[in-house]
Amino acid sequence: MLPRLITKLVGWAVAVFYDLERTGPTLPPGPVLVTANHPNALVDPLVIFHTAGRPTRPLAKAPLFEQALVGTVLRGLGGLPVYRRQDEPELMHLNDRTFDSAIEALHAGGAVQIYPEGHSHSEPALAPLRTGAARIALQAEARHDWTLGLRIQPVGLTYVRKHAFRGRAIAAFGEPFEVASMRADYERDEREAVRRLTTIIQERLERLTLNFEHPEDAELVDVAERLYARQKRLAGWREREPMVERLPRLHRFADGLRWLRATDPERLASLSAEVRRYQRLLTLFGAREGDVPRRYRRGNVLAYAARQLFMLVLVLPVALAGMAIWFVPFMFTSYVAPRFRPKLDQVATYKVGAAVLAFPVWLFLLALVTWLLAGLRPALVALAILPVAGLAAIAWRDRQAEVVEDVRVFLRARRLPRGLDRLAEQSAHLTGQFDRLTEEWRATR
Repeated sequence: MLPRLITKLVGWAVAVFYDLERTGPTLPPGPVLVTANHPNALVDPLVIFHTAGRPTRPLAKAPLFEQALVGTVLRGLGGLPVYRRQDEPELMHLNDRTFDSAIEALHAGGAVQIYPEGHSHSEPALAPLRTGAARIALQAEARHDWTLGLRIQPVGLTYVRKHAFRGRAIAAFGEPFEVASMRADYERDEREAVRRLTTIIQERLERLTLNFEHPEDAELVDVAERLYARQKRLAGWREREPMVERLPRLHRFADGLRWLRATDPERLASLSAEVRRYQRLLTLFGAREGDVPRRYRRGNVLAYAARQLFMLVLVLPVALAGMAIWFVPFMFTSYVAPRFRPKLDQVATYKVGAAVLAFPVWLFLLALVTWLLAGLRPALVALAILPVAGLAAIAWRDRQAEVVEDVRVFLRARRLPRGLDRLAEQSAHLTGQFDRLTEEWRATR
């Protein structure tokens, strides 16, 4: 029960921190080795805890198990320490014991998650995978006489503003695949079988993640996909599309960018410059998400204003109460995380870690004070109501941020009609270029 309870708690925490989505098949029953990319430190396992649908024992670097809070959580989840050369080279021989424990968990029908890149990072593409995942999978089947039925489940993790509270995250689960068919290869040449399986895992993860040659490519693809989706009426101008809907298009744009860089780099440079000019115009209008409508209809504007105002006013009393009640732990979390000077891929880990500690403690203290002042029944009511008030505050904050941006875009569109015309011309011109490039790309495939 303890791993399930901790999994629920930390999974819920990361689902509050992010606007979290999931796509793809469910985690299959029986022994499963979950292999995922690693862009966000300890938050990555939490995302998988919340989206996998069943407990998954994480492999994590050994120094984390020595930390008071993180180590306790990892041990409660059945975590397995991995000894890395850059941390404690003299202890790397203990990895044999870790691998044995992972194999035992798989033999018992459990699920184990591993990050084959070997380290968390903020690079724009997958790092070359290490062979640990493949070795665990093949050894687990070999020790079970190739009848275990082990499957590998690749998971691609993608974040938008991964360091920020209420950023976006999506877990893309790929199709699970079995490894028993590699028996002949493994018995003929163990090392070659491990290399081959590692390559397969890498290829499947690359299909589930966005990979770019340069960091600025990600921003170019994001802007290009946004304007294209609105021009083709795949999304409303000010609609905040779920990542589940955007991700397939982002993959196609990323693939197209790589193709154009390989076939005509000069054309790519010219197109990139045009997209950047379009992005600067978007910034001028204050559009961080979505795009700028070419025209505003009075009826639509009035209906939007009435609807949003009604929802904001309706939730406001509960939201204000939630903001006041949870102000102390929220500020504590905001203050503590920067003190550790974390890298970009570690910021969310420190924020979520501080929140997992601060918010339950604060809730307990409030309930205790209520009990002492008013009795047991009001304390139990407080335990039930206070989290709801906090969630209402988050929902109100999200909606208010969207409305503020929409109003800013509307006011600037009214004030800058010439800029609006330029935006429309550039958008139509870029969409035409994307269509022509798509036809050329298809002709070469």
